[in-house]
Order: sequence, then structure tokens, then C-alpha cells
Amino acid sequence: MRFLALLLVSALGWLHLAGVPLTQAPAGPPVEIRLEGGLDPRLASRVDAIMDEYPELRRHRTTRFEILSDLDGDVVAEHAQLLERTAHAVGDFSAALGLQAGGALQAGSDRRLVIAFADRTHFIEFAATHDQVAARWLGGYFSPAGGHLVYHTVADHPGVRRLARHAESEAEAGTPPFEGAERLQDDLDRFVVRADAAVVVHEATHMLLHHAGLVVATIDQPMWLTEGIAGSFEPVEPTRKFGPLRPENNRTKEFRRMLRDDEVPPLVELVGRRDFPKTGRSQHDHYAASAALCSWLARHRPLQLQAYLLHRSDPMRGPLDRAAVDRVALGAPIEGGDDAWRLLEFERFFGDVATFEKTWLRSERAAASIPIATGEEQVEFLD
Repeated sequence: MRFLALLLVSALGWLHLAGVPLTQAPAGPPVEIRLEGGLDPRLASRVDAIMDEYPELRRHRTTRFEILSDLDGDVVAEHAQLLERTAHAVGDFSAALGLQAGGALQAGSDRRLVIAFADRTHFIEFAATHDQVAARWLGGYFSPAGGHLVYHTVADHPGVRRLARHAESEAEAGTPPFEGAERLQDDLDRFVVRADAAVVVHEATHMLLHHAGLVVATIDQPMWLTEGIAGSFEPVEPTRKFGPLRPENNRTKEFRRMLRDDEVPPLVELVGRRDFPKTGRSQHDHYAASAALCSWLARHRPLQLQAYLLHRSDPMRGPLDRAAVDRVALGAPIEGGDDAWRLLEFERFFGDVATFEKTWLRSERAAASIPIATGEEQVEFLD
């Protein structure tokens, strides 16, 4: 089992396992949903053009989403349910923080376009030609310019295909123990379901928060915020409810491992820089730490997070205006450049970085039953 886990992690790189919620029952077979009214004419034109380019795609419609996919019908039904559940989870998050989400989350508003490929090659081609995205290392993405979400099933990742072929050949060879090949295939099937769920929920969260004007996907948004909030929505299991208001998400296990091994990225680095490291173990750590941080803020500092999100979506709506701060500094730019500005911005909403980091990590250690370092005061936190 450990060997399988290592193979899956090495095959998929950045991709983490996941899960998801709305009802606790599994998705049923796809059904034809007929709603009043048609698509926006511009969206209808785009849909027709994409289907002409990829004739294997079929149209599926839910209350909030228009889905083009060549995946198996049962899989599309499960993913469609995940998309709708994500809209509910984002709505719960917005309501809990007292944020106005606009019409992007409402049933009957303009549907959002989702393109889901069974063929990874088609996904990479689409990303390059339609969005100028080099997607060879991606499982999916949200395009702010196009307004659409695109992904491919993890089942068509080369590493997963190799393992699936190995399990199939072992079963066909009839070499004992037969249960080993069956167990490998079952593990792969579960992995694909969870990994697909993580991609669907993560990217749908980006899409919904952007269109709602809550976490707008602009180039200056810090990744700890955009990726952290999206990561905090990733479900632990596809059948479980999810969202940052719950103490665990798909990345919690990895974050708690980092806590035990004292490998959590320094907070000053996490929130001070706009981007994560490009590759390697450090990038994984930044994703996991940001998901944990955003979930903790939503549960323990909701008012501060509300104010920060309002400021980030529109600086004139929040209490901190960069131009005003620069003027206070005798008209000179803040010493240290953009990294120093981002730290100052974080501290204006959440307090001193060093003090905040101690409080946050003590709380996370308590939640994970990890002993507090000798000499540190024990702090009780209840979720």
C-alpha cells in the first residue's frame, strides 16, 4: 500500500487527494434537466464553436453550470453535483463572513461554462489554443479572461494509466495473489474519484469567488489568499460536506505532517510574497499551509478576514489604501518594495505577523493533538 501511495504521488506531482458534499447520497445517472430560458447568446455561440472543434463533447446543464464533456455520463453526473455543492459551500462561506456575493451563486443567474475532457491531450490542446496556458502539468484551471473552467480526469494521467495497465495485466495473467491486482485497481479507482473531486471543487471555487467579486483573480492577488481559500474548500472525501468553515480539508493531513516535522513555511514568507515557489516540495508545503491558514481565519478571525477580502477586492471599500500609506511615508514608496507592502497589509488586518504565527500554530497543534513546545503556554481552541 505504501508503494502504491508513493507511485501515485510521484505520478501526479502537485495534485493532492480530495473529496466533496450537498447530499450524502451518491450521484445518480444523468438526467435531462430542462429549465426555462436559453443560454446567453454569446455563451451559446461559444458553446457551439467549442463543440464544433471537439465533436465528441456532449452538453449537460445544471442550475448554475453549462457543462461540455466527453466523460462517462455517470461521472459527469457526479461532477455536476460537485459543482452545485461547491456553489452552496461558497454561499455558506460568504454568508458566514457577511459578504455580499452578488448574483454569481444564485440559481437562475447566467450559467458558468465548464469543459471536462476524458482525453488529457485534448485538455492540453484546448488550454494552449484558447487560453494560452501551458497545461502539461495541470489537472485543471479557471480562466478569468474566458470565464470558463477546464479540466481533465486524473484517470488519463500517464502515471495513473501505467498503474491501471499494470493492474489489468496482473489480473489477466491470473498470477496469484489475484486479490493484489484487484486491490490495486480499487485503490486507483478511489484515487481518481477523490483527485477529480479536488480539481473540480478547487477550480470551481476560483470561478465562483471571482465572478462574485469576493476573491478576484487579478495578477496582484497574493497566492496564499487565492490558492489558500480554494484549497480550503477541497473536500476530505467526495461524500463529506466541505468548506473553510470546517476544521479539515483535503490538505489538512499534509499540513499536520508539516506541523509535526516543524516544516511549516514561515508566515512572513507565506504572506509576504505574491507567488509560491515554482516547483518542488516547498510548493506543496505552501499550498497546504495556505489552505490551513485560510480555514483558520474563516473560523477564528472572520471579521478580520471579511475586512481583508473587501479590501483586496476593492481597496477603496476596505480600511487600508496603499496610496494613503505611501503618502504617510513622506511620499516615498514603502522600504522593501512589494513584499514589505504585503506584510504591512497583512498586519493592518491581522496584527503582528510573529504574534499571529504563534497563536495560529499553537491552535493548529492543539487541534491535531501535537504537543506544544516545552516552555510555551498551552492555549485552548475549540472548533
